[in-house]
Amino acid sequence: MSLEDTGKRTVTDEFLERLQQHRRYLYSIAYRLTGNPEDAKDLTQETIWQAHRKSSKYVYEKSLKAWLRTMMTNRFRDQKRKKSLKLVALEDAFIQSEPPHSTNMMSVEEQVEQRLLLERVKEEIQDLPEIYRRVIVLRHFHSYSYTEISETLEIPEGTVKTQLFRARKMLKERLSKK
Repeated sequence: MSLEDTGKRTVTDEFLERLQQHRRYLYSIAYRLTGNPEDAKDLTQETIWQAHRKSSKYVYEKSLKAWLRTMMTNRFRDQKRKKSLKLVALEDAFIQSEPPHSTNMMSVEEQVEQRLLLERVKEEIQDLPEIYRRVIVLRHFHSYSYTEISETLEIPEGTVKTQLFRARKMLKERLSKK
């Protein structure tokens, strides 16, 4: 390791320390943006690491707080945009999904009944509130694990389980009424 490498690390470490000093400030902004403590912590951490990686682009004459705030709001907007794109893709995939392929052992009447039932279930799922619909689609139509759903939707695993429980309960109630 050369003397230049040591100097670079020291500058980078000092910059990281400066970033860490703004952690509370960033968290308060993140909490206002997300409305959720876990998401706010994640957004704060992601912003600090992104700023650390882009430290060479920081112009020292500018306010560090303003630079970080801009970086955080841009990151938040990007995440929101990605989430809405994922949901659109999920809904498209959901609409195109087919019934199970074990139909070759069923009679024509049974196949028709199964297709009608599946269509009815799809309609009921479409009528669910979005927070419930998205976990049902991921779990039952795409066979995602709780962890995969948590990562995809960027929500805690416990929330995934709660939303699935409530969604299934709503579906059961709706399907039993008709």
